[in-house]
Amino acid sequence: MSVAGLLSSNEFKKRLSRCYNEVHKELYGVGVTQLKIEAAGEAMIMFLVKHQRVTALRALEEHYPELKQSVDAALHQEFKQRIQRKLTDELGLTVTGVLRDYDPGTNWACTIVISEAGSEQ
Repeated sequence: MSVAGLLSSNEFKKRLSRCYNEVHKELYGVGVTQLKIEAAGEAMIMFLVKHQRVTALRALEEHYPELKQSVDAALHQEFKQRIQRKLTDELGLTVTGVLRDYDPGTNWACTIVISEAGSEQ
């Protein structure tokens, strides 16, 4: 079944939302404030998410911008690994890649999960 077919199920979308929010809470200590999930082609799931800014990272921005950037990059990599593992373990998706970006000015993030179409739920 294609990603669009999987996302036609509200239950599947709820399960995806739960997975995303759980991983976010594990890493950042808080859940997301807004979450929208859409198909992006036949094999990609796009998460558009509004996050709360992590207070500790905000504190580093002014005096330690290089450190803040390094910590942000490490957290993004950890998030990508954890979301891939969680979607595979809990939903049976075959995830072949995860792309992620975050805009601290607006607190919006976009995560794209690349999955093989036809994977089992």
